Amino acid sequence: MKGDVSWSTIKTVLGWVINTTTMTIHLPEHRIARLAEILASIPATQKRLSLKKWHKVLGELRSMSLALPGSRNIFSQMQKALSNCKKTRVCLTKGVHQALNDFRWMLNDITVRPTRIAELVPLLSSALGYHDASGEGAGGVWYPHESLNPRAKPTDVPSTAPIVWRYQWPQDIIDSLVTDKNPSGTITNSDLELAGGLLHLEAISQEFDVRERTILSKTDNLATLFWQRKGSATTTEAPAFLLRLFGIHQRFHRYVPRHDYISGISNPLADAAS
Repeated sequence: MKGDVSWSTIKTVLGWVINTTTMTIHLPEHRIARLAEILASIPATQKRLSLKKWHKVLGELRSMSLALPGSRNIFSQMQKALSNCKKTRVCLTKGVHQALNDFRWMLNDITVRPTRIAELVPLLSSALGYHDASGEGAGGVWYPHESLNPRAKPTDVPSTAPIVWRYQWPQDIIDSLVTDKNPSGTITNSDLELAGGLLHLEAISQEFDVRERTILSKTDNLATLFWQRKGSATTTEAPAFLLRLFGIHQRFHRYVPRHDYISGISNPLADAAS
């Protein structure tokens, strides 16, 4: 027989080191060194890069993002650089360098923050939530499962009471919304819906310990759902920055996010809260 067929609790599978004792997955040493090499080859002062090399950089970073929770939300600005390239050169904007800095942060974080397999595999949801947003604010409701432990009183009997939250947008956000009366605005309703989705995840994370738990969030906005599921958008506008925050939030709280659609007419509680 070809290949490694010996029994072990630590195996390298498809370029990843899987430890079944600690239930973690991480990059092997040579891939960590390669990630450091890629990031070191693009200093913060560099303004342009060949298209061929940029394709290679994106491909390698994508392949490493599988077991780096939150990293798939960092690619928006880097993807946009491809669509803005001039012939055979890619412009490295401030947003691109910010994304590369995020990977540098993750590189430094890898040794002290192993990825638990439970952070990567979605299971039955431990909390079901619905959120919505309007030109005035955002809101939502969560229905937690009894398996979640409250943060405030972790020793008490877990509560399954619904959590309702709402937030009013600052006036400058309201004034920047694109409307019939303000066609030159810079913020769309879908941008606000996406921001509401991030606040929605923060609400459940503040109330419960969601580490290694799958949480299902539903929206009635299709653009928001698409962005959340894909994790990135080829743009330099608000969605790119919000999706980056989605990734950082997930990495910090260590949950497995799932996103789904609910029709507006079936979403009255979140609509009322927003």
